[in-house]
Amino acid sequence: MAYYLKDLSFTEEGKKLKLSDEDRERFRLVYKREGDGWVLHDIYEKGGDYGDDCIVVPLESTYKGWEYIDQGVSFSNVIGSTYDSKPIDPDTNHEYRNWIELWEKTYKRVNNENPVIECCTDEMVYETRNQVEYQSNLHITRSKRGCIICGGHVIKGNLARSISIGSLVYIVPICMRHDHIKTSEYMKMGNRTFAVKLDYMIIPHNYLAQRPLETHEKI
Repeated sequence: MAYYLKDLSFTEEGKKLKLSDEDRERFRLVYKREGDGWVLHDIYEKGGDYGDDCIVVPLESTYKGWEYIDQGVSFSNVIGSTYDSKPIDPDTNHEYRNWIELWEKTYKRVNNENPVIECCTDEMVYETRNQVEYQSNLHITRSKRGCIICGGHVIKGNLARSISIGSLVYIVPICMRHDHIKTSEYMKMGNRTFAVKLDYMIIPHNYLAQRPLETHEKI
């Protein structure tokens, strides 16, 4: 079970969220111990397999806002991030929601309309070898564009890498094919895309100095 840091202070953007009690309960985030800090791991699910190396925090404590990423911008998966365990399968209409639901809810709150949920890439995957950019189509045909959509953890740039304290991770809708590309590969935005920004790693030393980890409720 994980330690619940329910009183962890909110970010400035987190204070603006004004979540309902239901959404505040639904979108608690799990961070897992790595070195001196904790890295983004999962959206909390009651009964989930979380150990003593995990903490659960309010979304408002690590939420850094949103932005639109322009068409053609290169982006990569975060090395070490977990796959979306509950993606959307449009073929079966199963309401499996997790990171993608967080993205969808934030989009609705900002834009006052429902988003089109589809892979935000230009359908291609890219790789640079000997200073030459190669590309291949992962979707093959437009009819297969949807596939299974998940909330991908990505960073800007054409180099997949682990990221550290103070770095941002972007949550965007991508298909499972693009979510599982090789670390040497990267993607490009097919359209101007809405992205949710979160702290990827947190080190709440000041908070824990006043309230040691062992004094918190485990959930």
